[in-house]
Amino acid sequence: MAADLVGMDPQSLRLYERRGLLEPARTDGGTRRYSSDDLARLQRIGHLSAIPRPL
Repeated sequence: MAADLVGMDPQSLRLYERRGLLEPARTDGGTRRYSSDDLARLQRIGHLSAIPRPL
């Protein structure tokens, strides 16, 4: 599962997709298929999200 590979919850992956940060391919049955580029982007998103920022 892609979420396990990048250390995120599946809900986070769906949120990032809704926000247009990634667009995984879909099987005929609708299952998301994440490419190696998608996984690399998710790892970058995770690293950037962990950086503390002042409000």
